[in-house]
Amino acid sequence: MKNNPKVTVIMPAYNSEKYIERSVKSVLSQRHQNLELIVVDDGSTDRTGAILRRLSAGDQRLRILRTENHGPAEARNAALDILDDETDYITFIDADDEFLPDTLSYALESAESGADLILLGYTIVEEDGREREYNEFDCLVRPQDMKTAFARLYKANLLNQVWAKLYSAPLLKKAGIRFKDYLWGEDRLFVFDYLERCSLIAVRSECKYRYIMHAGESLISKFYPKKFSVCIEADIRAQELCRKYGVADDADFRYMFAKSVFSCITTLFSPSCTLSDEGRMSYIQEICSNPRVRQRCRDTSGGASVSTLCAVLRHGSPRTVMNVFRSVAFVGEKAPDLFIRLKHRK
Repeated sequence: MKNNPKVTVIMPAYNSEKYIERSVKSVLSQRHQNLELIVVDDGSTDRTGAILRRLSAGDQRLRILRTENHGPAEARNAALDILDDETDYITFIDADDEFLPDTLSYALESAESGADLILLGYTIVEEDGREREYNEFDCLVRPQDMKTAFARLYKANLLNQVWAKLYSAPLLKKAGIRFKDYLWGEDRLFVFDYLERCSLIAVRSECKYRYIMHAGESLISKFYPKKFSVCIEADIRAQELCRKYGVADDADFRYMFAKSVFSCITTLFSPSCTLSDEGRMSYIQEICSNPRVRQRCRDTSGGASVSTLCAVLRHGSPRTVMNVFRSVAFVGEKAPDLFIRLKHRK
């Protein structure tokens, strides 16, 4: 590793005027100063652009790229397309999240080992200030170790998001990996595509990335019509990697797939879903009749509650499935702690 490696931080931003200044400052105030922050203003119509221009006037490390509104996947791709040859590592941050002051310096400690990918712990900060941490113990993971490590890292929710990670810029450029233009799930597919090209992965235990939830956000994700097809694609990729790494028992991967299917159904009851009851029933019927759901949503890890919901998916009528998952969505809104224990059980 270079004595003073350059890190490029990529931030997509759309109508982020309420939070972006704090987020940008959390990057520019890093103890590791050899960095560039590329903020892709994805067609914002609020004061996001003006705030960025003001901040960039005081720090040339802030680089602003203005694009039409195409979503975070294309915004990140636009930033990846303009990386300079001096960049050694790449990381990502959302426009309403934060780095702790030593996030980059802490991650770069593991870069000295030659790791292609550094996984950091992260903290979800809820609106009321409560915090939930997601992390694993410090270790180095080689391809031969992934037979056991892959499931552990996936189930610990360390491979689902593109942020809280440091990527080798030369490897990423050589592989030519880009984000697929989805509104959900593109992070996981990007990480999977990069993961299989890594010769060494470093896991760091401390939580250095802060994912901030804001007023009005729900634990139940927004409805996205293509979400189920992306779940299928992600599970296929996970199975391919299981074969590559020689994972003998993929119960944890079936569990993660089942959770994603559960999420597809619970989003039907979010305020963002405008489908009629007939439309919801048709969507549920498509899921319940899918051969992969019937095959994979069985004998999972995750405990009795997951097994019960899987059984409902496989054997219940669409009406029964709809009623059961309507109740799950209700629990998510009225008893969030219970819902989180189900959703993020390790």
